[in-house]
Amino acid sequence: MTSRNKLLAGNALLIALFSSAASHAAPILDLSANVIESTSADGTVFHDSAPLFGVTADPLQSAELLHLSDVGVNASGRSTTISQAFASSLAESDGNGAVGVSQLLFGPGGESGQDAVRQMVAQSLWTHTFLYSGPAANDILHLDIPKIQVGLLDVPPRRTGISTSETAEAKVQVDSVVMHPDGSGTQGTFQFGLREFERQFPSGQDLLNVADVEILLQMNPPFATAPTFNGDDFNPSYALDPLALDLDLGVILPGDTVSWVYTLTALGTTRGFERGYFAFVGDPFGGQATSGNLTETFAPVTVPEVTVPEPGTSSLMLLGVAGLLPRRRHTLKRGYRQRKSLSVIGKQIESHAASTPAC
Repeated sequence: MTSRNKLLAGNALLIALFSSAASHAAPILDLSANVIESTSADGTVFHDSAPLFGVTADPLQSAELLHLSDVGVNASGRSTTISQAFASSLAESDGNGAVGVSQLLFGPGGESGQDAVRQMVAQSLWTHTFLYSGPAANDILHLDIPKIQVGLLDVPPRRTGISTSETAEAKVQVDSVVMHPDGSGTQGTFQFGLREFERQFPSGQDLLNVADVEILLQMNPPFATAPTFNGDDFNPSYALDPLALDLDLGVILPGDTVSWVYTLTALGTTRGFERGYFAFVGDPFGGQATSGNLTETFAPVTVPEVTVPEPGTSSLMLLGVAGLLPRRRHTLKRGYRQRKSLSVIGKQIESHAASTPAC
């Protein structure tokens, strides 16, 4: 079990122990908005988190953060009122939320003269944990996933050597844990998103440098999807259209402790020198609302009981015959002894009659 899954399982148990009431009819959520900026040379440059605990869809509550970086500019073509590089996170109690990062550096990624990688991360989380008291059911979580977009800025067509290059990643993830009263449990992960990066190939005296994209997809059953490309090899970007689906978290039983975490993540890395990235899941400034998201329903199911099968008629007949066999053998032996005794008595009578004179 991974550290993340262990943490989820532990949180599920702790919240179940300290919850005063078990409710699955009106979900009570914990929200969190998070933004981070760091470099490989200097470590964390900025980190902030805005948590909200025990919220419901009505009244609407929001966790929201916007970090404006001291270095770099916003060249994403989105959020045009913001000129600085930024990381933004939005999480609302009705399930609406989004994340975004954008950073184009003209200088180095770290301090002046350092060959460092600079990264920004925006993350929004929704957590729901409860003790289930209803009948056996499939836990169905409805997701309205907003548009996902990643892009790289100023991708050089050629490089002199292999190097760690710019990346952009945006994804949606659901981690679920179901703990049974006997201490056993199950866990699952759903993931949907895009990762864009640079790849180099030998070509003459140097290397051909191109942008590549990877679809981040982990679900059962999988489904086919393809990102759209903007057609610009120098500033390549890819997007996945909005997606609505019902995610089956599995069968839950009375007494089970259920926990799921819905996470939106946008991140990017750059070494700078007129290169950058952007990554978005929806609009972190509220322009693309997905209210009514994270609707949880419980579809009753029949769980078969394990029983010992009753013996069939033929089995009962065989058992009866088997029980009669010893009795039959005993009866045959007793009849044989009786016939033998009668034969001896008959011979004695005949011998006695032969020796007695006639009257």
